[in-house]
Amino acid sequence: MSIPSKKNRTPEDEHAIRGPSETTDGNTPIYLRIKEDISRKITSGQYTTGDKLPSESELCRSFRTTRSTVRHALSELVFDGTIIREIGRGSFVADRRLDKFPIDTRECLSFEEQVSMEGRVVTYRSPSLKLVGAPSEVARDLGVEQGEEVFFLDRLRVIDGRAVCLERRYIRQDIGRHITGEALLCQSAHQFVSDIVGFKIPTIRVLVSAIVATEDIADRLSLPGGSALIVRDNWHIDANGRILMCGKSLFPGDIRTEYFLGKSSGLAKTVIPIADEKKERG
Repeated sequence: MSIPSKKNRTPEDEHAIRGPSETTDGNTPIYLRIKEDISRKITSGQYTTGDKLPSESELCRSFRTTRSTVRHALSELVFDGTIIREIGRGSFVADRRLDKFPIDTRECLSFEEQVSMEGRVVTYRSPSLKLVGAPSEVARDLGVEQGEEVFFLDRLRVIDGRAVCLERRYIRQDIGRHITGEALLCQSAHQFVSDIVGFKIPTIRVLVSAIVATEDIADRLSLPGGSALIVRDNWHIDANGRILMCGKSLFPGDIRTEYFLGKSSGLAKTVIPIADEKKERG
């Protein structure tokens, strides 16, 4: 393969010659230069909360690199909580004032209760509740036969206009039949199931993992395809050890939970970057 002269090289030629992570001087990966340049401009005040960043094409031209390298840099900034990306709109500077919602791990608190302790409110969008055949793992957890009908809940949790969680739960049929439309729009699942059974559910078991968002989930959460997600599998358990409800809560990767372990440290915090709605994002 012939190599074009430096004068006539395109960004793709440079990428093929140097590799996706090198710079012209061969020292600093290009994606890090892009990341550091944007971070520096945010720190200096050149870009402020809510400002729209240069497009991928503009960054490709400025740094003479490929779109994949630019996306690598932007993905790291999203993961760091420095920027947020919105499908069809672009990248914006995130609010670096991270809101922390405390969790006392000695208490059984729902996500909504964590948020309310800081004076914030979770609302719900696009709720759906329907009967489905229980998959094998769900059937085992809920103590029903595989394929037996259980209720499936699907809705978005929203804070300050941003979808911060896709909530998906399976609920025993004897409980689910009492769930009202008003409850789906106004209450946490933990609250309305507790109301139905007549006592506050004493235990929530949580398993945390990470996945890459499918196109469908990314679209629901207004994220770019392939974004990182934090998944919290959860089981709501009564005092007799019976699982009343189980499912998953899927959070964008910039939403984090900080736990403190120790005798007197039962506190944890969920960290959610909240975009400044006062900024115009045109």
